[in-house]
Amino acid sequence: MKYDLVSIGEPLLRLSPKKFCQLRRANSLDLYVVGSQLNVAANIARLGKRTAFLTKLPYNPLGFLVLDACRSYGIDTSHIKMIPESKIGVTYVEFSVAPRPPVAIYDRKGSAASTINVDDFSWEEILSETRFAYTDGIFTGLGPSCLDASLKFFETAKSNSRETCFDVNYREHLWTPSDARNAWVKILPYIDILVTNRSISEFIFGYSGTDEELMGQYAQQFGCKIVCLTRREIYGLQHGAWISKALMSGQIFNGRRMEFDIVDRYGTGDAWLSGFIYGYGERNDIEFALNFGNALCALAHTIEGDIAHVTPEDVIALMDKKTDLRLRR
Repeated sequence: MKYDLVSIGEPLLRLSPKKFCQLRRANSLDLYVVGSQLNVAANIARLGKRTAFLTKLPYNPLGFLVLDACRSYGIDTSHIKMIPESKIGVTYVEFSVAPRPPVAIYDRKGSAASTINVDDFSWEEILSETRFAYTDGIFTGLGPSCLDASLKFFETAKSNSRETCFDVNYREHLWTPSDARNAWVKILPYIDILVTNRSISEFIFGYSGTDEELMGQYAQQFGCKIVCLTRREIYGLQHGAWISKALMSGQIFNGRRMEFDIVDRYGTGDAWLSGFIYGYGERNDIEFALNFGNALCALAHTIEGDIAHVTPEDVIALMDKKTDLRLRR
């Protein structure tokens, strides 16, 4: 295979004042290149795998900034389209400590990536050369053309016997619960590996019951081969834990709970999924994949920015409880 994973989606610029300054009083902003679909391709590339990202960027310095960042992560950018007189999406993030809640403000309407359509990429050529094909619920919510492109993306991947992955990320600033549900019921029959959580399962799909029953409803309704359910526990704003489990062939698998201190929680769910895909691709072992994902997610909480710049050895050391926090001189 040319690629281990191909992802399609929208990159964003994340702008934040210094910790723990308010946006309303900021006089400088730190910049990171982020975006859920980009994060997955970047994290897996940082772990040493071959990934490609499909998107559109503005043909201006901000677009080139994103392009250069993708290349620095190790992502193949050869399929990215540069569009004159277009814009890049932006998210403004304010970090805080309890009891002041964190803030995220999006300015993404009309971005170059939101105009992606079914005619933009050589789907057959690209997807016949990858093992995994990935996008999520955020990209499908950017507009009808992005939903159509996602359907074409997954249809082509399935016709080439590639493994498809989807995270049902929901952003209320993009669409209503009913619109999301109507879109996702078209997508999910094409999905092999599905990632969800309890709140979305109840809020969007109206599911109820135990964790096992929730996962079973996805498998029964849509035929997904693997259904993963994740949960983040947050104690205040600076400490938490990650829990994950999966349903495959009627059997439940549980990942090892991972605790962590929080430097930056943004992109950490994407890190978990990246770790799961990496682990599953390496070993074809669900328990190993869950534990690798949990460990990568824990590490990602301790790193500034949305990308976890770690090695597989760093992750496995944490999985095996061999991480040594002593300073070595």
